[in-house]
Amino acid sequence: MKKSLLFLFLLLVSIPTKAQNAQDIIDGLKKELKANPDAKKTASIYSDLTWYYSKINIDSALYYGGKATVESKKLNDSTLMAQVYSDIGAVYFIKGDFVNSKSNYLSAYKIRKLRKDVKGLAKINNNLANIYEKTHQYKQAMASFLEALTYFESVKDEKNTSIIKGNIGLIHLKLKNYPKALKYISEVIQYQEKNDFKEELCVSCLNLGNVYLHMQDTINALKFYDKSIKACTAVGNKKGISSGFNNIASIKSEQKKSKDALALYQKSKQAREELNSDLDKANFDLNMAIELVTNKKYIEAKKLLQLTRTFFEQTQHHEKLQKNYKSLIKVYSYLNQPDSVDFYVDKLAILDEQLLVSKAEKQTAELETKYQTEKKERLIQKSKAEIATRELEIKKKETQFLILGLISLALLVIIYLVYRQQKLKNKQQEQEFELKSAIAKIETQNKLQEQRLAISRDLHDNIGSQLTFIISSVDNIKYAFDIQNAKLDAKLSGISNFAKSTIIELRDTIWAMNNSEITFEDLQARIHNFIEKAKEAKEDVCFNFEVDTSLKNVKFTSVEGMNLYRTIQEAVNNSIKYANPKNININISPNDNAISITIFDDGTGFDIEQTALGNGIHNMRKRIADTGGLFHITSARETGTKISIQLKKD
Repeated sequence: MKKSLLFLFLLLVSIPTKAQNAQDIIDGLKKELKANPDAKKTASIYSDLTWYYSKINIDSALYYGGKATVESKKLNDSTLMAQVYSDIGAVYFIKGDFVNSKSNYLSAYKIRKLRKDVKGLAKINNNLANIYEKTHQYKQAMASFLEALTYFESVKDEKNTSIIKGNIGLIHLKLKNYPKALKYISEVIQYQEKNDFKEELCVSCLNLGNVYLHMQDTINALKFYDKSIKACTAVGNKKGISSGFNNIASIKSEQKKSKDALALYQKSKQAREELNSDLDKANFDLNMAIELVTNKKYIEAKKLLQLTRTFFEQTQHHEKLQKNYKSLIKVYSYLNQPDSVDFYVDKLAILDEQLLVSKAEKQTAELETKYQTEKKERLIQKSKAEIATRELEIKKKETQFLILGLISLALLVIIYLVYRQQKLKNKQQEQEFELKSAIAKIETQNKLQEQRLAISRDLHDNIGSQLTFIISSVDNIKYAFDIQNAKLDAKLSGISNFAKSTIIELRDTIWAMNNSEITFEDLQARIHNFIEKAKEAKEDVCFNFEVDTSLKNVKFTSVEGMNLYRTIQEAVNNSIKYANPKNININISPNDNAISITIFDDGTGFDIEQTALGNGIHNMRKRIADTGGLFHITSARETGTKISIQLKKD
């Protein structure tokens, strides 16, 4: 019954030829537990339950993994302990937690190395290689696969040899060498079909389907995805079932068959939820969000994209992040939120730049490694030649030996100088690339600033002048004609005042656009100007505005700064219009890891529970929410009204 490791990416296994459903095996193991076996048998059963639950429920697998760890430590059984670590490493791999997966594999590796378990070490090398493949360390992955393959070929273990060849095919798929990937994985499937290894066919057929999909052969891709689902269903592999349905759904989505795609995504979701894998859930949600964007369901898509963005940023799945950012740009474009579009355009540009730099660093490291390897090979070959020469001539001519030693030393010095020169050249190229990237970023920012200035000039020169013309025209009408109609006179005055207030708001907007960053000190000056105008209208109201000196240089984007300004302006206007206060106080101060903004008056309050809140308060609440803050209002007829705003402190 004892098993080894099998993941989505063809880890090493040794399972009976006739595959059994994982749930049936689990039920049998639990019956054995009820028979109260001895301590060693109990620990072994816990280890088996960890492995088989990894295919259908991650939480249960980790639960029994914990029990197996405790029991094997009590027994001080290093062989069992190594197996338990390997099983837990498999569970974390399926969950998508590669850090914990690698940690457990290395713990197993350490034990097996002490025990000189060559076969066990070969299996762990294969499993570690799968982690390297998932984290895009393809060179390390290939080296570990080949090391494991060398052992299994030497002992003529055909089953494990075929599994590793399938994994090597997967590396070729990642490197976009599709003909080689097709050759390796096809040969593996022939062997597995011949021996009816359904457990392995579940994964191999899924991988071959991926190869055909990248080759744009959707007919064969669908054929092998269907084979994979059937094999996975036979052995109860929830992860394989979920991945198969998910991949078929992606093809249906590309074929514009949204109804079929959504139905298949639901099947994938059901299998994935039973498995409870964080990585599978994030991949599924991302695919679902992309499908929702295709169907113009932007609000639903945005929620899923924001959830998956957080996961992929934390786990650094850069390829998935690129898809996420591109989809968010589309969503916010359709939702007409240009600031959010700009935000994710910037994040995508930064990510692309990081990947480009990472690729350049990786290529440089590979060149350096290749150089070092070639240097070592030359030294080894030279040393062999020198040894042969010494064996033949050491007794004849000691002087020749000395000359050869001097020549060797000279060659080493030359090699070192060449290496040093190459290293300096590589470093210079890296610095040049970084400088070019920085210059390109600065040029992009300068272009954006120029566009902002151009728009603000257009607003000032065109709309501003038109509003001024309206004010002038209204005033000319009033002075040119003796208007006896009081209503008409009031209407004209209202138009003039509205145009004047619009000009003030336009100037505020232009001010915000001309500043890429706004500080509390900038806001304080702007709000003081607004309060001075408010005093002209309400001379009997005493205004008090205070900003803690430690916050004056806190910076906001132009949009965030404008939202804060408009919120404070709206709060003061509401107080003047409706509360008839004697004092209006504005206070901005630090509060632990936040910034507290309070606007309160001693005027006539109102019953919040009994009063319908107007658009002004709703707008204030939305502005603060867009800024990432919290908005709260309290009011009472005896004490006045108080608005509290809490902003996160960077």
